[in-house]
Amino acid sequence: MRRTAILIGVNRYDDLAGLDSPHEDVRTIERVLKANGHYDRVQPLLDPTRNEAMEALETALSEGRPDDLLLVSFSGHGVKDKRGRLHLALRDTRRKRLETTALSAEVLKRLLEDSRMRSKVLLLDCCHGGAFADGFATRSAGGEEAEPLDLERQLSDGAGTYVIAASGALELAREGDNRAGVRPSPFSASVVRGLAGAATDSNGDGWIDAVDLYQHVHREVDHVEGQRVTVSSLGVRGSLILARHTGSVTAADLPKATGADGEGSTAATPTKGTGTPEEDGVRANRGVWGWGPYLDYLRDCLVKQSVLQQLPDASGRDAAVCDMGSEALLSRAEGRWRLTGRAEGLAREAVDESRLLRYGYPAVLFDPVRSERGRGRKAKLAPLFVMDVEVEEEDGEHFLVPVGEPELNRELLVSAAGLDEADIEELVTWFEVDWDGGEVAGLADKARMVCEKLDLARVDDLIAGELRTSLDVRHGARRGAQNAALLYRGDPAGAAVKQLLGDLDRKGGGIRVETIGRTALAALSDPHVIGDAAEAVLPVVTGRSNTAQEEILASAMSRVLTVATGAPGTGKSELITSVVTTAVAAGQSVLVASTNNTAVDEVVTRVNRLGPEADLMVRTGNQEHRAREPEILNALIAAEWGEADTATAHARLAIHQRGLDTGRDELAEVERTERRLALLAEARNRLRRGLPTAVAVSAFESTRDRIRWTRRVEASLESRWVGWWHRWSTRRGLGISGTDQELSDILAYLTTENEWWELRERSERGQGPEQTADRMRGLREERREAGTEYLLGRVAGSLRRGRTVIEGRLRNLASGQNGWKGMKALVRAVPAWATTSRSVRGVFPPEPGLFDLVVIDEASQCTVADLVPLLYRSRRALVIGDPYQLQPVNPMTAQDDRRILSVHGLPAVETEERSLSFSGSSAYHAAASAVVAGGGEVLWLDEHYRCHPDIVAPVNRRFYGERLAVRTNSAALAAAGDPAVRWIDVRGACERPGGRSCLNREEAESVLDLLRELWRSLPPEADIGVVSPFAPQVRLIEKKLGDGVGDRIRVGTAHRFQGGERDVVVISPTAAAGVHKSSGNWALQEQNLWNVAVTRARSRLYVVGDREYWAGRGGLLGDLATQEESRGEPVLDDANALLFEALVARGRAPKVDYRVEGYSCDLLVPGEHADTAVIIDRAGVGSTAAPAPGRALQRTLDRAALFASVSGLNTVRVPAWRCLSEPEAVAEQLSAR
Repeated sequence: MRRTAILIGVNRYDDLAGLDSPHEDVRTIERVLKANGHYDRVQPLLDPTRNEAMEALETALSEGRPDDLLLVSFSGHGVKDKRGRLHLALRDTRRKRLETTALSAEVLKRLLEDSRMRSKVLLLDCCHGGAFADGFATRSAGGEEAEPLDLERQLSDGAGTYVIAASGALELAREGDNRAGVRPSPFSASVVRGLAGAATDSNGDGWIDAVDLYQHVHREVDHVEGQRVTVSSLGVRGSLILARHTGSVTAADLPKATGADGEGSTAATPTKGTGTPEEDGVRANRGVWGWGPYLDYLRDCLVKQSVLQQLPDASGRDAAVCDMGSEALLSRAEGRWRLTGRAEGLAREAVDESRLLRYGYPAVLFDPVRSERGRGRKAKLAPLFVMDVEVEEEDGEHFLVPVGEPELNRELLVSAAGLDEADIEELVTWFEVDWDGGEVAGLADKARMVCEKLDLARVDDLIAGELRTSLDVRHGARRGAQNAALLYRGDPAGAAVKQLLGDLDRKGGGIRVETIGRTALAALSDPHVIGDAAEAVLPVVTGRSNTAQEEILASAMSRVLTVATGAPGTGKSELITSVVTTAVAAGQSVLVASTNNTAVDEVVTRVNRLGPEADLMVRTGNQEHRAREPEILNALIAAEWGEADTATAHARLAIHQRGLDTGRDELAEVERTERRLALLAEARNRLRRGLPTAVAVSAFESTRDRIRWTRRVEASLESRWVGWWHRWSTRRGLGISGTDQELSDILAYLTTENEWWELRERSERGQGPEQTADRMRGLREERREAGTEYLLGRVAGSLRRGRTVIEGRLRNLASGQNGWKGMKALVRAVPAWATTSRSVRGVFPPEPGLFDLVVIDEASQCTVADLVPLLYRSRRALVIGDPYQLQPVNPMTAQDDRRILSVHGLPAVETEERSLSFSGSSAYHAAASAVVAGGGEVLWLDEHYRCHPDIVAPVNRRFYGERLAVRTNSAALAAAGDPAVRWIDVRGACERPGGRSCLNREEAESVLDLLRELWRSLPPEADIGVVSPFAPQVRLIEKKLGDGVGDRIRVGTAHRFQGGERDVVVISPTAAAGVHKSSGNWALQEQNLWNVAVTRARSRLYVVGDREYWAGRGGLLGDLATQEESRGEPVLDDANALLFEALVARGRAPKVDYRVEGYSCDLLVPGEHADTAVIIDRAGVGSTAAPAPGRALQRTLDRAALFASVSGLNTVRVPAWRCLSEPEAVAEQLSAR
């Protein structure tokens, strides 16, 4: 993939008025593309001649390959010829010689048509630039009225073009405020800010795509001094990647071209792991990325993380006092300290056991606070200030040597002081800024200050120059800080982490580097293996599905790596179930894994409902689950599967699939036709008004007349020798003076009319899209039965063939051999398995490609270290996550991470840019970056089924770019209320109990009042969740509620609710006016936390807090606080306004934006017997996204069907082109209902 940008800015013209901002537009865009864009070439063209611009564009488009991207930015004038055809004016453009001195739209069309490139983006910073989007002319150099010119018609064959324009077809664009020096235009300045990182990375792949950029620019510039930012997507499929999202470690380098005609990649070529471990190590020492060093790096990070999360038991043998007299290491008084006594013995044991050592001062004895982490009350011992150390041996003596920087012990802050994350970050920042560590006295002063901040008792005077030689850890000893230095060793890990460490051990029975190339893991290092890996298979869907799910399913069954964004409530479990059933029916093995037990169990339950008396999917993992394996296997071979006619079921499924494919093609054709008609309808109306007064439209009514007059007018304008005769004949026939302007107006109208009537005839053929959609719904329902029959038949056959293997496994289990023996054969006989990610090694050997497919759910909560062994065990992978949900909790700092990278010789920048760093990336981000690097795209689950529409609307806008189509059946919600979202304004006072965190008693009391009301008024089966980001607020509400509410009311932070949902959610933000700065800022920054909290609510959402405070803070809570004020009155577009006017003229009284159960129709038309709801279908015109052909129409059809269901009203879809061209006829039909 090669990426090229051509930036054209024309200030100086030989024959046209000059401009001021275009050069600055080019310079600022050039800077941001070079900084963030990963472009192979950025070519600025300042005041180019026509030949110079043509050469640059023609070279880029003619040499481009299908997967290349071209970004063209133009800032300058647009000029029209006699026929109204657009020309981009360059420096040497002459008004009277446009064909040879300007770049015409026809030439641009030809260049786009002839190019193999499928990805082209045009940024048009010019007046009337929306003509590219809706069919009208661009900025005129002379300032006269713009002539209509339908450029979409000229560009429609240039597939893969995304156009963002600074203004609509009839609006003006603005130059920069150049009074105090030249500035870029508002549009270009916003483009630069967006590409520099201000635009939202909506799918979390680490890149800003064209849709992200448009949405950012639209928010900033739209309606500024009359501008209307417009967008047009012409034949675009998928994401057009423009720039890396700065500040994110989720963006990978895009692949360079390879092969005979391209340059080599900057990434290490041998990343497939074809070398030996020793070779990998040599490469690492040269700073080149390799699998061997990378696996070692992940192991060390896991060990480090595990140790950071550990605190030694006070009564254990993992800690020892360092009898050094005066503190030597933290104070930097000495570079090392000679070990003595018990500390030396502990250090030598740690070295022998390969366990990490940590050292610090002062030693703190404490009882862990009770928290959601579930710690007990066993006394712990840990230093307050801590650092990593290693042991050096010299002349038979052992020395303790620092290898890390001093830091506050985060785990102690949580466990001893019960600090919230906000307070920890504040304290750590203060510590890092204020730490000098220059002397012993300064160390003691710092220790005393921290103890005061934490309200931590000091058992001794903290005098770092006079350390104690022992500690009092007896039962009943006084808790607090003791004046002693402490050395302790970390346990490598708990059982689950030890399994993961075993998988990552390339030298001792884990991943074998030389075999990675045969697995899905290779996709993380070699982008060229991302593509198709298997033949497409027939989908076997036994539940409900939609088009987006089917697209992801097809990709997962054929491509090495598929990544999908699964926003809350978008049907992830349904998708994964379909993936499992399709894989099993195709004879393939599949493993579903997640860090979340709930997510795994949900899929297992869905799949196992399909079986007669046995589990089709084996739930394994921890010891308890593994103990059930014999029971599950015995049930499988004992079950009565019955006789299934798989051949007939397969044939029926094939018919259903062909029917769905045909239906999608039909909808795509209708959508294309209706979109084109909608664009032409507006052009038609304007062109008709621009015809000469003497010309009667009736002269062009028949097809024959239109063709005849089109030829005559063309000849009048173009014929060089006999043009005078044609002009005379035309003047006489139409009764006009025959100026070039009049002839151009007539020709533009006739050209549009010819296409209009051709499309009208096409639209009247065949059945309507409503019937097609109904047929497709029926096919999806029918295939569920056929899919279940086929699946069970295939499972039965697999069990018969694999009975011997299953019985052998049962014998092994009965004899106590519950290890890996026979597992490779077993997953062929019993192909569907599910487990949590860190239990994989306990069940499945680290065999490359053991499974045909692995599905990783909730991947945004999964670390890269968890991802690697899963991908290694599979040939293909589907990774599903959401970058706007809670991310993995990782106590490691970026400094720790980079230090470990350096130890293993890995390049930090490359590792981070590929989203492979342990502390800064999740499994989702790593996989998404790999897909983008391979030229693919992150797919979307884009239909939401959980929340009331009013609850999910602000989330959809803020986090997901309004990509989600809400399909919740709000009429069936258990606790429906009006309104669904309500803010209860409470201005309580914020406290900091113990000088930390945040507590709001007045707000808590208001929450309790609301809960009492809900307890009485809600249906008994409706459950309630109470969410606060601050643990003291959670504990206060829990205490006041008592134990009598059972599970009906659950209280916690957002982490407790991740993966769950409630009928009603009550949010207690806690922070209010007067809140401590650190707590308030932390609560504002944690936007993912608020996303989780809000999207747990199915029926109702209450926010109980200081409305004025949050309204001024922004973010999701700010959106909710200002939702009522910002809603405003609906603005009717042309289609809606014309139909409304026609209905009123017929004596009807239509209602605008009529709402029922959170959904709205465009118009509600009263009738004699029943009212009619009208949904106007704009065929995707003006849409920011670029969905697959037919998807925009499918969404409108689904919206109409859902509105009819929840409202009980007769609901009709009316194409926008009809409202624009024949509103009276539409009004008549609606009135007759």
